[in-house]
Amino acid sequence: MIRITMLFLCFLLAAAAAGRYKAEVSVRETRQDIYKLQQEKAQELRKIQTLRAEIAYLESPERLAKIAEKKTDLRPLVGAQLLTADQFVAVFGDPDVIPAQRDPNLDDAIILRALAMADLAVVE
Repeated sequence: MIRITMLFLCFLLAAAAAGRYKAEVSVRETRQDIYKLQQEKAQELRKIQTLRAEIAYLESPERLAKIAEKKTDLRPLVGAQLLTADQFVAVFGDPDVIPAQRDPNLDDAIILRALAMADLAVVE
């Protein structure tokens, strides 16, 4: 009876040792996977930081101003170029809609100036 119990306990001890070894190997592999993921995460964060720096450079106002100066003849807006909402509707509104009443403050010179700014041909 003692021999059977002793064999059973030895078998149980061997099974426990095998289970612990298997769990330890699994933990080790999981730690390696976590380490690899952390390395990949750090690499991606460095790439993101580099891309953000590139975007900041590409969107810098000084750089864009230099390019605009070389490629176009654009200048900043001045107050004389701006129209009120009523003036805008009068100039660029639907031609089929006839306004019931013309705004007395609407000056023909403003309309001509707006058409000239929009590069539209003014037919008289």
